[in-house]
Amino acid sequence: MDENAQEQIRPRDGAAGQPAHRLRRLIPEPVPSKPRSITTLAAALLFEMRPVQWIKNATCFAGLIFSGRLFVALHEWQAIVGFASFCLASSAVYVFNDIIDREKDRLNPRTASRPIASGALPVAVAGIACALLALASVLSAVWLNASCLLVVVTYGVMNVFYSLRLKHIVITDVMCIAVGFVLRVVFGVYAVSALPTPWIALCMFFLALFLGFAKRKAELARFSATDAAEFRPVLLKYDVNYLSMLLNMSATMAILCYALFTVTSNKNPTLVVTVVPVVYCVNRYLLQVMLYGHGASPDKILLSDRRLWAGILGWLVAYVAITYGDIQLFTNSHDWHAG
Repeated sequence: MDENAQEQIRPRDGAAGQPAHRLRRLIPEPVPSKPRSITTLAAALLFEMRPVQWIKNATCFAGLIFSGRLFVALHEWQAIVGFASFCLASSAVYVFNDIIDREKDRLNPRTASRPIASGALPVAVAGIACALLALASVLSAVWLNASCLLVVVTYGVMNVFYSLRLKHIVITDVMCIAVGFVLRVVFGVYAVSALPTPWIALCMFFLALFLGFAKRKAELARFSATDAAEFRPVLLKYDVNYLSMLLNMSATMAILCYALFTVTSNKNPTLVVTVVPVVYCVNRYLLQVMLYGHGASPDKILLSDRRLWAGILGWLVAYVAITYGDIQLFTNSHDWHAG
């Protein structure tokens, strides 16, 4: 689920070393300006759509890979349309959230420059754009199939409730994020006219929980109590030690579910070797969070950590080679006979 859309992280002290509460008084209220050109409004809207966050929607392509239809032209096209549909849906969510949080964003030096908060993108224009983005996402989902329509509508409704209320409820906030990622993966499977297995949903759920709790832990370390209460109140209900326990639990469950998937899903049992890069990637991310205090922006870690990317690419290459090359190194236990 699209956590960076609601991210309200800010430093405890300003760039000039001033306390955060003094900086708030220095942030001007948006003032009416001259009529904006279409180009200016388009640029502001594109900024609000958060295209850099679309990397999260790449999980929609998991369905194409896991379904065994990677090299089928029709399903490749369906996966691309599915990815575009979810990008439109997530952008609609970002715009909606920034409309709801515009007053709070103006108090945060890190988010005060966002087009809606700063007044560069009028609320009325943003509202219309949000509706059009949601409509385009729904129409593209309809073009795919009814299951995709159900998933994208569920995603939109959940995010509306998340922006209005659920992000302030401890544990529920992170679970909503995790469910958002599960919906992405399931949507991608439906998009290529396949059915998801429970394992792919469980793996994605626990992996997203892991990322969500890592984000909360990093935020809790960076916020002062006053700032947390004002910009992300739910942080006051978390504790560093408790989050560390949740991180370990979710990391363990993510690895366990993926390992069980490789040996119990009636797929090529040789996929068990892909557990190795999965374990590496999870622990590499855990290293970034526990030792270096990163994790507040998962997309930044994914884009900057070359070793993590090497692990992800290693897993992808191994999975595709074993699945589509029909490499047989192991056999299912019930097919094995001694002698």
